[in-house]
Amino acid sequence: MKKLLLILLASLMTFGATFAQGDGAADETRMTLRAELLRMINRDRRAAGLRPVELDPEASSVADAYTRQQIRNRTSGHFTLDGQAPYMRYSFAGGNDGLSENAAAWSANFGFSDRALLDMMRRSQEAMMAEAAPHDGHRKSILDPHATHVGIGVAWEGGEFRIAQEFLRRYVDWVRPLPRRASSGERLLCSGRPKRGFEIEAITVHHEPFPQAMAAQVVNKIGSYALPHDRREYLPRLVGEQYSDGRRGDFQVAEDGGFAFAVPFPDGPGIYTVVVWVHAHGAHETIAASNVSVRVDAAPPHVSYGSR
Repeated sequence: MKKLLLILLASLMTFGATFAQGDGAADETRMTLRAELLRMINRDRRAAGLRPVELDPEASSVADAYTRQQIRNRTSGHFTLDGQAPYMRYSFAGGNDGLSENAAAWSANFGFSDRALLDMMRRSQEAMMAEAAPHDGHRKSILDPHATHVGIGVAWEGGEFRIAQEFLRRYVDWVRPLPRRASSGERLLCSGRPKRGFEIEAITVHHEPFPQAMAAQVVNKIGSYALPHDRREYLPRLVGEQYSDGRRGDFQVAEDGGFAFAVPFPDGPGIYTVVVWVHAHGAHETIAASNVSVRVDAAPPHVSYGSR
């Protein structure tokens, strides 16, 4: 008896064919599936009065790699076996934008045809859009009014099929992006400029311990993810004024909106994720325009040499 199982995992589903993914037919199938899913995403966004998102090749490549890894490891959801969350995975691959991930998995005891893959992908999108609050994380990501781009990853092998949607919020042009590794004794300088029509409101730095390896069974039970609550907030420096708490601000913003910020690591080793918050001129709603994760290791011991 044939069995088919769909697993949706919210954040905040390529359909398997019977040939290997490295050949030309599989590449053509992947391109067709990606284009169809992009069409469905933008159809749903237009129906909600939102602008379409653009397909991002780099984020799609990251998502492809992740979905292939999921099939190899027999996992589903948002986390890799080494414990990395989506924002870490995207950032460590070179991404600088704000990110929200949708993930879906299909499993069966039979191989998938191209037609089955397309059907499962459509059913996945429909299932996400049919969600109702408060359990509507997929729908919210698809209908994020601030999303500008999306990466679409698909992988299939035999009776396993994985889909990842990486919705991006790209509002900052980085002049000096952050490196992805540092030591706890450093401060890393970053600089950038919000897109035209936007201005920076704040920067938050979130800290968490290093991710820990997990068994596949544990990974598959995690249905969502979020940035850590442990964070520090930094505000633009004011001239001749002060904030309600008496502070005058923490970093300089130039007249053209450009900013420079030295990221501190006051909480010791771990993963620090830097979020740049922007808003449109004259608007109050803020947008998380980055999720840049930095691995911070313990500072090397200081060695002093005395004279005799």
